[in-house]
Amino acid sequence: MSEALRTPSTSMPPAIQVLPDAPRTPRSMRRIFALEDLEPAARRRLPPPIFGYVAGGAETNASLNDNRRVFDEIQFLPRMLVGVSGRTLDCRLMDKDYALPFGIAPMGVTALTGYRGDLSLAKSASRAGIPMIISAASLIPLEEIAAAAPGVWYQAYLSGDQDETSALIARIVRAGIDTFVITADSAVVPSRANNLRTGYRTPIRPNAGLLWNGITHPIWSLGTFLRTFLQHGNPHFENAGPGRGAPLLSMQATRDFSGREFLDWDIVRFVRAHWQGRLVIKGLLHPSDVAMAREVGADGVILSNHGGR
Repeated sequence: MSEALRTPSTSMPPAIQVLPDAPRTPRSMRRIFALEDLEPAARRRLPPPIFGYVAGGAETNASLNDNRRVFDEIQFLPRMLVGVSGRTLDCRLMDKDYALPFGIAPMGVTALTGYRGDLSLAKSASRAGIPMIISAASLIPLEEIAAAAPGVWYQAYLSGDQDETSALIARIVRAGIDTFVITADSAVVPSRANNLRTGYRTPIRPNAGLLWNGITHPIWSLGTFLRTFLQHGNPHFENAGPGRGAPLLSMQATRDFSGREFLDWDIVRFVRAHWQGRLVIKGLLHPSDVAMAREVGADGVILSNHGGR
């Protein structure tokens, strides 16, 4: 036997790396296998007014339904035997790299559909390497969201008030956000017949209907609604302007949806002159509007009809 084999080794065996346990899938998500599985589950969990707000479009849902049909018309014709071992979905957008060619659109009152919803979305987007846009109608201050998930975008509803716009831009700069999204597809408040049918309105009025929805949807009322109020107080619409907006739960407060009728290309030029970061215009559909966006110095556009709204 060789000396090397007879001599006991004094070296220590390699340390065993203990990996942290993977997070357990929440019970509510264990039967979710595709995007289409989410909506029925949400319908069961959320009170009808909130589900109707999230799922519905304007008037008869004609635009919303057509959006779905247009996507259904898009098909892929693959080429085979081309070698796909190095495949990737990475993409580059406005000089930034993302892991997937999609992101999370701005969605209002997300923290009313799930506990701290805006933060959950932002953190998830950050982990996944995709963009997420903070909604102007969100309930968690944009500063808190940006601190938890650097790289988020901000979406604004602007009026023709330049002083207000300047103050909002200054707030976004202080928060460290570098992508400003101007919403162009909601100059006129739409007719949301589904909200009238389900009784959705904000601010929410404390009444028997709210109590009944809480009793009949205990997972939502305990895990989202009451948990939010107990731990964080009455939420406010935090990000619609340079200051704090109306409270979510109130008998008397109102939200002002007016003023957007004056939004035009001049205010876009004003923002471009005062905003040094990336500028995106959301809600364009006509080719001439896209050409105009390029002319005024926008870095990107989002083709949108406000989700059928």
